[in-house]
Amino acid sequence: MGSVGDVDNALHKYRVGIDVGGTNTDAVLISLSPTKIVASHKAPTTPDVTTGIAEAVRAIVSTSNVPLETISCVIIGTTHFVNAVVQRSPSLQRVGVVRLCGGGEDGFGLGMPPFVDFPKDLRLLISTRPFFCQGGHQITGTEISPLDEAELDRVAEELATAGIFNVVISGIYSPLNSAHEKRAGNLIQARLTDICTRSNLNVRPRVTLSHRISSVGFLARENAAILNAALRPLAEKTIYGFQKAMRDIFQGSPCTLYLTQNDGSVLSAPDAIDLPIRTFNSGPTNSIRGGEFLWNTAYSDTQGQDTGRKDPLVVIDIGGTTSDSGLLLPNGLPRMSSLMSLVGGVRTNFALPAVESIGLGGGSIVRELGETLTVGPDSVGFELSRKARMFGGNILTATDIIAASQLHAPSPSNPLEGFGEPGLLKDITPDTVKMAKDKMRKIVEEVVDRTKVQKGDIDVLIVGGGALLIDTDKPLAGVRAVRKVKGGEVANAVGAAISRVSGVVDTVADTSHQTLKQAQDTVIDMAISAAVENGARRDTMEIAEITILPIQYVDGKARIIIRAVGVLDTVRSSKLEPIGEYDVRETMDETPSGEATAAAASTDAVDSTDISSYQPEVKQGLWTISRTDLGWISDGCKILGCGGGGEPYQQYLKIRALLEKSPGSVKVISPAGLPDHARVGWTGCLGSPEVSMERMEANECNKAHDELTRVMGYPPVEGFLALEIGGANGLVNLEVAAAHGVPCVDADYMGRAYPTGWQTTVNVYGSPRGEALLPATIASGDGSYMTMTSSRTDKLVDATLRAATVEMGCRAGKAGPPKTAKVVKEQAIVNTVSLAWWIGRAVALEKNVTDKAKRIVEAVGGSESARILAEGKVTSVERVLKKGHTYGIVEVDGLLSDGSPAIVKVPFKNENAFVEATTPEGRVSVLASVPDLIALLDSETGFGLGTPEYKYGLRVTIVAIAASPRWTDTPRGLELGGPSSMGFDDIRYVPIGKYSKPRSVIEAYGRATA
Repeated sequence: MGSVGDVDNALHKYRVGIDVGGTNTDAVLISLSPTKIVASHKAPTTPDVTTGIAEAVRAIVSTSNVPLETISCVIIGTTHFVNAVVQRSPSLQRVGVVRLCGGGEDGFGLGMPPFVDFPKDLRLLISTRPFFCQGGHQITGTEISPLDEAELDRVAEELATAGIFNVVISGIYSPLNSAHEKRAGNLIQARLTDICTRSNLNVRPRVTLSHRISSVGFLARENAAILNAALRPLAEKTIYGFQKAMRDIFQGSPCTLYLTQNDGSVLSAPDAIDLPIRTFNSGPTNSIRGGEFLWNTAYSDTQGQDTGRKDPLVVIDIGGTTSDSGLLLPNGLPRMSSLMSLVGGVRTNFALPAVESIGLGGGSIVRELGETLTVGPDSVGFELSRKARMFGGNILTATDIIAASQLHAPSPSNPLEGFGEPGLLKDITPDTVKMAKDKMRKIVEEVVDRTKVQKGDIDVLIVGGGALLIDTDKPLAGVRAVRKVKGGEVANAVGAAISRVSGVVDTVADTSHQTLKQAQDTVIDMAISAAVENGARRDTMEIAEITILPIQYVDGKARIIIRAVGVLDTVRSSKLEPIGEYDVRETMDETPSGEATAAAASTDAVDSTDISSYQPEVKQGLWTISRTDLGWISDGCKILGCGGGGEPYQQYLKIRALLEKSPGSVKVISPAGLPDHARVGWTGCLGSPEVSMERMEANECNKAHDELTRVMGYPPVEGFLALEIGGANGLVNLEVAAAHGVPCVDADYMGRAYPTGWQTTVNVYGSPRGEALLPATIASGDGSYMTMTSSRTDKLVDATLRAATVEMGCRAGKAGPPKTAKVVKEQAIVNTVSLAWWIGRAVALEKNVTDKAKRIVEAVGGSESARILAEGKVTSVERVLKKGHTYGIVEVDGLLSDGSPAIVKVPFKNENAFVEATTPEGRVSVLASVPDLIALLDSETGFGLGTPEYKYGLRVTIVAIAASPRWTDTPRGLELGGPSSMGFDDIRYVPIGKYSKPRSVIEAYGRATA
């Protein structure tokens, strides 16, 4: 068996690993060379955490009799800090947020303030008034505006006056250029410290810089930084307690304290105090890595050699109530989730292991339903010893099934020997035992299939106290080998002990003057240096992850993410200075000000609407949008995006805040409700969706329309409609219309999302010169504008405006020339806001996930107008950036609508282009293509998926919806919106069905509420 790392000094032969669970605290002592478990112990987890840790460490030190000076470090994995968030602990502190976003009226993200999407109870506990300041950067690395040091000085004074000394500095694009965050953080820290000293305040100012927390994705990164700041006083107090306990135990020996973080690496104690959020989900990571160590140890003991494993390994940790399944990659680290994570109801983007959780555990309740049987997901949990049949209770559990199986077919190694009274289970028949065990195996097979990231069989290791539920002597579908190993019940503690050190760099590289390979090598060097700085040995460094993501519409830029890992340098680490023995004081705990409390309540009012009986408010031809309406429209727009159009979430948050501040201000009108001569504006955003994730809105569309009106001398408009209903642009004009005091028109110019601005229905009815698209204005949001009045071709309009958009930071608002309501009625696709509402309503109302797609089909006109094409699992995703657009293919292994198996491919150019099915016999057919709408739904939720979210293992349902005749009735319509418009000249358009005009919400509910 190989060792964790070469030992430089005989005095550093051992490590202690600790896992603090909800019930027990596990500790193991491992030898580094050779790597093996020397001692282990379980102790009850104590309310103060530290006492239980100390008891467990003392026990293994006493049992092993190893000299204290030979133990190099103690590595702790704990859920203490995440539990504080989930349980809304009073130890959480109020947090001040200073955004570096351009400041003033032209600042980015003013409509989405900090805490905007926090749960109300947590918001009320920690929120304060935010500050929007000068500073921040563009995707190019250039300044949005310079820092204003005098402004920051005033902010520090106001924070101190309010008693706020836990502060987050969040700057736009700080993961790419952290200069502003660092400078602002130093200024705020110094000023608050000075104020505390002069005022004799016994508090310690703490500043969290968002770029140290996570990567690109502004709102989610800021949220994570806020949680981190709220936890820092608790982390300081707790970790100091850990270190004091270790000093007492090790009596001054040079033993260094670490905490495990989410990716399977370690944080020093001082870093963990600054970054407690990085420890949040280290438990599953430790279980995955510790399980592999035990697997390798067992293999080495029986085979006499290292496994040399080159394939991923699925590790399933079965507990009393649930099971967690994760994938250990050949690099020795768990696969990390690429999706946003919810922590205590807060949307964040810091790295978490990709874990599939299922309701299977030792306490899972078994129910016989005629000839069928269910296991879980409900459980008796920790009451197993009181409620299970084998302990005299009246509930049949999964553990009872295993005990009953021993009655019918005893095995030499009974895992439940000495537990309960098996005689109480004599009435459980062999058929019931077999059905239950088969069901449990089926559940495990399904979670393995969701966990792995490639086709073919895979190795599986089962650990945890509930591992006895699964037999390893019977094959599992999709599994090459399955094993349970000795010591699996303390796999988490083992994983903590063998933790390594990582360095991660997530940046956008300039490839205009260097090759992509050269840029990648530079980032690799940065990641290695970061890992070494964190405590890794340079000679052990490996590159664990390389991710290169294209930036749409941006030439010469690529987002590169590199993760480097190495062996913990225990000799060097033991010489690190310990954290200081200062007196830990809590931040001043005043009641939140009335202003902060009111802001928190007003922007997060609880929507208690009964959606099953909900009816929208329609009076005198105007539909007043509520929070319920907005949520349904947003979900519908995501599906109508056909894989593109951008994520609507941020725009939804902004309009939701507007509705709370000004109820009734957002209204929708039918095109028929306007006189033919009425003028209607139309806007939408241009640029890369990746930029929208980081540089939030600054009323760009509204500003673009106002500038177009000024330059061209247009009179005021009487309504606005969307450039496209798909994605984020489907919501923008609700806000723009409200800002101008006019309604949003229930229509748009695409009926979906398309990649380019010339793919609009007004251009279908225009000419190749693009007169229908001009004049048009784009606005950066922070003071730059460009108006285009004429062009040689319609395609040149889009190309020119996008080129200018790149110079504006790769995102801009666009306003097109206002049209009369007569033109809207003749050329736009009508009732599309209603269509989004009906689709979102269908997803919300249908509780049965398998029927959500059917409900969507009904909502858009029924089986003649829409169809479920296929269902299955994503088995491959390919992406490439060409001329600013992301081209790719997602492959799905599944079943067609008639139940026959097929490999289904969906090529996309930002949006899904067509669906191609290949049967086992090799027969290839095109099931649908643009301009018909093709959407991939997450089969587990019913929500729409964007092309950036496509990944192996997702279970999806592919739905097609018939396109409007605006696209299909003329050769020019098909030229601009058909397969060839997206680069697929060899695909012939065949309609999926007959278009059904969307039902108008205004007409459907206007009579009832008039």
